[in-house]
Amino acid sequence: MPLSPTSCHEDLIANLVHDLRQPLGNIETSVYLLNLVTAPDDERVHAQLHAIECQLGDAARLLTEAAAALSRLRAQRAAGGESMDLTNPATAGVT
Repeated sequence: MPLSPTSCHEDLIANLVHDLRQPLGNIETSVYLLNLVTAPDDERVHAQLHAIECQLGDAARLLTEAAAALSRLRAQRAAGGESMDLTNPATAGVT
């Protein structure tokens, strides 16, 4: 059975979410280690590392929201709901 365009879009989003989590985890580990080896009184470096941590948190939250929206869409479709265009933010629920 050939894949529908919606199914292909769902697979693409699922793969992107999965593939982006790995480098974010690596960056998070690097920031953690840099915090350990940076002198406690080096406020500028710690401020920059904190900014990176905040951005990592935002990116991780976006990936989690995208994964949750994808799960809801797949569940809706499996329950007999109509197919949705995941490339359209209005119907995908992912912003």
